[in-house]
Amino acid sequence: MRDTADKIAILPYGRPLGFRPSRIALDDLIWPLGKPDGIAGQTLADLTARDHLIVPPWETMHIRPGFGTRAKVSLLFGEPRAVHGQHMKMLRLSHRRFFKVLTADAQLLETIPNALFFPVGGAWVSNWRQTDKTKRAMCSLIASNKRKHQGHQLRHDVVDWIRTTGADVDIMGRGYTPFAVKTDGLAPYRFSVVIENVREKNYFSEKLIDAILCETVPIYWGCPNIGDFFDTACMIQCNSLAEIQHAVSTMSAAAYDSRHDALRRMAPVAESYADIQKRAALAIRNCILQTDAEPFKG
Repeated sequence: MRDTADKIAILPYGRPLGFRPSRIALDDLIWPLGKPDGIAGQTLADLTARDHLIVPPWETMHIRPGFGTRAKVSLLFGEPRAVHGQHMKMLRLSHRRFFKVLTADAQLLETIPNALFFPVGGAWVSNWRQTDKTKRAMCSLIASNKRKHQGHQLRHDVVDWIRTTGADVDIMGRGYTPFAVKTDGLAPYRFSVVIENVREKNYFSEKLIDAILCETVPIYWGCPNIGDFFDTACMIQCNSLAEIQHAVSTMSAAAYDSRHDALRRMAPVAESYADIQKRAALAIRNCILQTDAEPFKG
C-alpha cells in the first residue's frame, strides 16, 4: 500500500473555476481533513495525480476542456434532483470526467458506475452542544418567503392555517419573526414543523438534523424513507397538510416526553451527518484506501 497522505480539497460553493482554474490558490480551497504543509503560494496546477479536488455542480463542469489540475476531480451534489436534475441528466455522458460523483439520488446511483452513495444532511446549529435546550414553548415553524418547490408552498399553507386557527406555533424566519441564531428557533420548543423543500428518496437536510440536535421533535414532511437513516420514534412523520395539521393539533408536553429518549438516542446519528465537507473528504479517502487495498490482477 502506498503512502495515503493524498491531498483532498474542496472548491468552495459559489467559487467558479473560471477560465484559468490552474491559478486558483490552494489556500483558497477548503481542507476538511486539515490543510497540508507547504502549500503556501501553490495553485491547482501544483496538485498531482494522487491528489483530489471535490467540486459542486456547475454547468461548465460537463463540457469544459479541463479543470486546471492533474488532481482527480469528484462532484458533490448538495441538493436533490428537483434542483440539480439537469446536471444529473448530463452525467449520463460526462460521468467519466469525474473520479466519484457523491450523491444520494437513487436514479443516478443506478445509472452511472462511479456514483457514490452520499446522503446530504448538514447542520446549521454549530453551537448545539452549548445551547440551553430547556423547553419553554410548544412548537415553532421556520420558513422563508420562497415558493419554488412543493415544500416551500406547503410551509406557507401551514403558516396560513396556523394564523387562521391560532394554533400554538411560533412562525419564525425571513419574512416572519427573525432570530439571531437558528437554535433560537428550535431549542426552546418541544416540537417544530420541519418541511424539506422537496420530497425525494434518500434526501434529508439540515432542517431535520438541526431539530434533532436541539432535542426538538420534528413534525416531519420530507424524505419518504427517512426510517432507513433514523429511528422514527424521535419524530412525527407526515405525508400531507392534513397530517401536519393533526400532529400540531395533538401536541402536548406528554407527547414530547414520550419521544425524548428517542431524540437523545438519535443525536449521535444526526451529528454523524452534520459536517458535509468532512464527510465528503472522508468518503474520497476511503475510496483511495479501498483502491490501494485491491489485489493486483495480472
